[in-house]
Amino acid sequence: MDLHSSSVSTRWVSALLLPAALVALAPALSAQSDEDDTYMGENPERYASVRILDGEATIRKGEVEEALSRGIPIAEGDVVESHGRGVLQLADGTRVAFGGDTRFEVATLFTDKDQDRQVLLRLDYGRLRIAMGRESEAQIRIDMPSGSAILTDGSSASFEVERDRTARVKVISGRLVFRNERDKATLMAGERLTVYSDQDRLDRIQNFNTYSSDSFEAWSDRNLSVRRGPSWDKVPPEIRYYSDDLDNNGDWVYVEEYRTWCWRPLRVSAEWRPYWQGRWGAYPGGMTWISDEPWGYVTYHHGRWGWGGGLGWYWIPGVYYSPAWVAWQTSDTYLGWAPMGYRNHPATWGYGAWGGGYSWNVVDINFIHVERIHTRTYRDPRVIRSFNSGRESTGWNPGSSGNRSIAPPWRQSPLVVSQNEFRHPAQMQRVLQDPNASRNRLHTYEQQSGRTIYRRPLSEVRTVPGSAGTPSAQPPSGSVPFEDRNRLRTQPVRPILRSETPASTMESPGPNRPLARPQGSPPPRQGGTPHQGSPGSNRPNPQEQPIQPRGTAGPGAGQVSPNAPRLPPSPHNRMNPGPGRNVPREQPIYPRSLSGPGAGPSTSAPPPSPPSNNRLNSGPSRNVPREQPVQPRQTQPSGEDQTRG
Repeated sequence: MDLHSSSVSTRWVSALLLPAALVALAPALSAQSDEDDTYMGENPERYASVRILDGEATIRKGEVEEALSRGIPIAEGDVVESHGRGVLQLADGTRVAFGGDTRFEVATLFTDKDQDRQVLLRLDYGRLRIAMGRESEAQIRIDMPSGSAILTDGSSASFEVERDRTARVKVISGRLVFRNERDKATLMAGERLTVYSDQDRLDRIQNFNTYSSDSFEAWSDRNLSVRRGPSWDKVPPEIRYYSDDLDNNGDWVYVEEYRTWCWRPLRVSAEWRPYWQGRWGAYPGGMTWISDEPWGYVTYHHGRWGWGGGLGWYWIPGVYYSPAWVAWQTSDTYLGWAPMGYRNHPATWGYGAWGGGYSWNVVDINFIHVERIHTRTYRDPRVIRSFNSGRESTGWNPGSSGNRSIAPPWRQSPLVVSQNEFRHPAQMQRVLQDPNASRNRLHTYEQQSGRTIYRRPLSEVRTVPGSAGTPSAQPPSGSVPFEDRNRLRTQPVRPILRSETPASTMESPGPNRPLARPQGSPPPRQGGTPHQGSPGSNRPNPQEQPIQPRGTAGPGAGQVSPNAPRLPPSPHNRMNPGPGRNVPREQPIYPRSLSGPGAGPSTSAPPPSPPSNNRLNSGPSRNVPREQPVQPRQTQPSGEDQTRG
């Protein structure tokens, strides 16, 4: 069947595949609501990536069990059963290698336990090798049938559990505490322990030669080391341990419009676009994009995408996690998704007289669950036109006549469907028609999973100038970027420095209290607006403007300066980088029960720019490698067979 044929033939095929009741003009996906527009994502620490997969493995996520691939995010509650080898990458730099004939569960990721951030793995049988990140402040706990082991302070150890419950533990570096129902022991580097049951005495500690290793340990040694490449200092600190996959698959360009470094993939076809080469998975947190590309984890679950003439597609780094940063929309029996851009609406692309439009990937809803979904996407402009046309279109009705809705027809928060609905288009179509189904499911997921979904204040939802509270027909030209950390108010308590009172003794002010002001920062204006010239302000300070090269036409999408400033990103706002400021040497400690982004409010200060040492703000300024930004290519794609790189 040719899915790229005319609109008439494709609609006839759809009529044969879908029930007759669904072929009739199905209502569009529920219009975007204020709450949907405030969605900002989840804490990036609560997910991990598959860095290496050598051989076959399966993963169970809730009611879904399928083959494990590199593009699948690892979340709490996931169970991995491996017949090969692999490595998981955690957000703090910790890496977990697993061997063949191994089954383990990722029980928790960086949750609070007795004032400590804890990662808990349950090893049923098989082998694990864990190398903690050097800067990690977490506690890594491994539960086994014969007892529990705890790693701290950047330690490294290997674990083996046999089917008869016998456990063997070896400490490679640092130290480890092992305990069971009867005893407790501390092992130092170069020591090993064998335990036969949870009632066994822990008195079998012996020394071993750290040079003696089998094939799995030798393989782990090669794949657990962290490499810092060119991308390390160009992404936010919260996602830099995922950045090495970017180094060999693309290059970095400085985009003047956003005043930040952006990454673009190389060696992709002329018709390539984001969220195109891969598949969808229906997981508890929402429809999740599973990329076929080796660099897909960080670029599709963090940040946004943009397009510029001479550059093509480029990724704009961001911190918060989402199953997919896309807009969803339906039209008749078609379902489409488009990558979200810098200002939180579908990204546009195109050049020349045509002018381009929103980059929608459109499929017949019957094929939403297939592998290699890009082979099922439509090229017929008559199909795509029903989603959007024109580069400057807002994508929704202007509301100039009648009672037509002025809300956008697309939604940007996760689309939550069950596995059964995902496999049966008729059931999934009913969910898409219900304006409250996915929204209510997302709230249920948040409550049951223990995760926090961050949202912008309702006051920041689009409004028509001069008419507060009324949704706008068009986004205002000065709308905030997708991540403006100067406006976050998600943390109910302020950060404290190491020299201050422990978190357990802190006062917990109300959630509506203003943000604390970092030491040495200027006082904020009334209403929380940053000062002119501050890193969080939309108005430039003449003294902090990057030098424009002679002969350029000024900032704009897709324009790259040949002499782009090699300044480190601002520690206050990565989306608006400027010269680094001095920040306190001491790092803040957040209460372990609150792992969300944003500086917590103090008891008195009005909301200013957030502290530079906030966990979800970029850290103190670092030196950017003295390399020149890659110049834009001068040729424009002229056909589907052309490739970049």
